[in-house]
Amino acid sequence: MLSSIKQTKISTAIHYAHTHAETESFLLSDLARDTLLAHDVTLESFQQATGLANFYWETTYYQHPYHRRSLQQALAEAEGYLFFMHGWTGSRRIWEKLPIQLAVKNKRLVCFNLDVNGFGNSPFLEETPSAEQCSPAALISAVDHWLRAINLWPAQSAHETQPFYLFIGHSMSGAALFFKDITGWENENYGFYALAPALFCNDSQRRAFFKTMGLVGVNLPPSLNAIKNSLAPHVIEILGNGASPAVKNEHLRIYSQTTFGTIAQVIYALGVSADMPHRTDWSRFRVALGHKDKIVNLANTLDLLEELNFTSDQVKVMLGDHYFFSFGEDSPASHGQNRQCLIDDIQLFCRQLAPKAAKVDQNHYNNEYNVHKV
Repeated sequence: MLSSIKQTKISTAIHYAHTHAETESFLLSDLARDTLLAHDVTLESFQQATGLANFYWETTYYQHPYHRRSLQQALAEAEGYLFFMHGWTGSRRIWEKLPIQLAVKNKRLVCFNLDVNGFGNSPFLEETPSAEQCSPAALISAVDHWLRAINLWPAQSAHETQPFYLFIGHSMSGAALFFKDITGWENENYGFYALAPALFCNDSQRRAFFKTMGLVGVNLPPSLNAIKNSLAPHVIEILGNGASPAVKNEHLRIYSQTTFGTIAQVIYALGVSADMPHRTDWSRFRVALGHKDKIVNLANTLDLLEELNFTSDQVKVMLGDHYFFSFGEDSPASHGQNRQCLIDDIQLFCRQLAPKAAKVDQNHYNNEYNVHKV
């Protein structure tokens, strides 16, 4: 997994010092430049498949203070990979310290914090991408293309245990999890945790609102760009009312730097995505909702989950709004409790997934990672 990536050759590899954790950042274009992608993948083929110009992520793993290890070693020893995906006008920063906290608490987890769907450092090629490229299904499909590109999936045999994959998505990314294509995942061990998923299949009022807002935005002339900027504080206040100042500021930053075509098309895509997710088994899913969420209607979402045959032990309702897991100055006290509850819940989910990891040949593992060890 990622065994071909040689850290010293990646100019954008940035190291952040945390207590017992290390974070490195990567751009897909830099790996492509250094010919470190999967043998059948190029940056151009990734762009053609996803509509994205680039793809950015940060990788966080436990780092022993005295016996330092490389990312390759961390991946080789990992029992599971966690993938964090943000919502509309967000970035990997909306998760704050959550990936770091989980990496420190479990030395055998590797956390991947992604910029997705045209936001952050993963922009679309076009200023106004198509609605199909911005849809929840396209979002999670792009993540699958990225996993293939960096050789993180399908799981390879060069590993002591076959690691599990846990996808954690908020808002639009939470909705995207419901549309993941599981073709090729039959022999993988994986799970999904959707936080406040913006899934409006049974919510015609919200679909109409987002569709209308998206259409207005797509057709807004560049000369009226000032209107877009003047709306930003109001939009962000609705989106992240109880979130920390850091999360609100990040939304404002991403909103201001993202083309209005992307902003509008993603909203429009959420509005027109009325198809019910097609799965027969939802046992791999967990969902957490905020009881005062102004974006995702609690009653409608619970009705939808019941229609999809979710069970009560798969769903949590927490006191809070759309960012019920973000806590800072002026946030409700319940948000701080929710963050700890979420950490505990993710750890429990990881423990449930970990025992299912399949054993593979130890000699193959040693040979593969000794060759590529940094």
